[in-house]
Amino acid sequence: MVHLTRVAATLIILVLGVSTAPALTFNFTNQGGATPQMMAGVAQAGALWSAHFHDAITVNIRIHAAALPLGVIGHTDSFFDPYSYTNVRGALVSDRLSTDDLSSSNNLQAGSTFSMLINRTANNPNGVVSATPYFDTGLGGPGQAGPENNNTVRITSANAKALGLYPAHSAGLDATITFSNQNIFDFDRSNGINAAQIDFLGATAHELGHALGFISGVDTLAGNGNAPGLNDNQLRFLTPLDLFRFSTRSIGAGGGLGVNDWTADDTTKYFSVDGGSTSIVPFSTGAIYEESHWKNNLGIGIMNPTVSVGTLLQISDNDLRAFDVIGYDFVTLPEPSTRLLSAVGLIGVALFACGKLWRA
Repeated sequence: MVHLTRVAATLIILVLGVSTAPALTFNFTNQGGATPQMMAGVAQAGALWSAHFHDAITVNIRIHAAALPLGVIGHTDSFFDPYSYTNVRGALVSDRLSTDDLSSSNNLQAGSTFSMLINRTANNPNGVVSATPYFDTGLGGPGQAGPENNNTVRITSANAKALGLYPAHSAGLDATITFSNQNIFDFDRSNGINAAQIDFLGATAHELGHALGFISGVDTLAGNGNAPGLNDNQLRFLTPLDLFRFSTRSIGAGGGLGVNDWTADDTTKYFSVDGGSTSIVPFSTGAIYEESHWKNNLGIGIMNPTVSVGTLLQISDNDLRAFDVIGYDFVTLPEPSTRLLSAVGLIGVALFACGKLWRA
């Protein structure tokens, strides 16, 4: 874990959802480039997530504002650590409280390794960094240099805290979020969003979602598309969210229920909590936007990759279900069909990645 020095101007936000239940706490530090208006908005966005989850952890995030590439509104850099699949699976089983938790953990692959559908590896039996997929079981065979990528899960430090794999109140930095310093944001949602501006609270909530763990290692795999590339066992970047990424081909012949699709291509991959039997919503395939999002232009939730001006951004049931199965605990535990945003009075959240959020 990398620890970076923090500067002055710290905001600590603690929101209790119901009764005396513990809550997710954010410790925000201004790196120096964020305006007071931004820091106030960041605090409000943190409170949106805190109202949903009662994980007794502290997430330390540094806020910055700078010139970003054209079209990029925000960007998140998170700190990660590797954990054994055995320990992660055990933590997910120990953490289960909801119906989705029970189903998703029961359908995780048994044993100390997991099989996946993969491509773009240096030792792909179809050719060096070929886009053609193959099954990597970690048990040896063509395209399998070793089991290291089949027994390792890479987790943001915030997500590891929620799973009890990392000290809950460690003072180390968990993520840095950088926003565009252009005058493109509307900071007041009380009267709607200005037709020419971006919902800042929603955009911030989106970026916080990446820091909390809405991340896919397929974004790293996609960068391995040029020779010579890395072998399969060097690509140890599968995340908790990727454990619930499937396609009809990964659960089909040669694979099976629970076998995730960890390929970088345009084939539809979807979020599922029953080992891939049921598709809930599709993930981004990264052709334009990063894999660490929902598929664009379907209104799936806060973790969509783009946002339009004048739009009030919303945390959706889909977003909450994803965070639930990767280790976060709800303030209350309604069934998925009744887990509505209005139940806790949240108004919104937005879209970026690894994260970046793009302007539509």
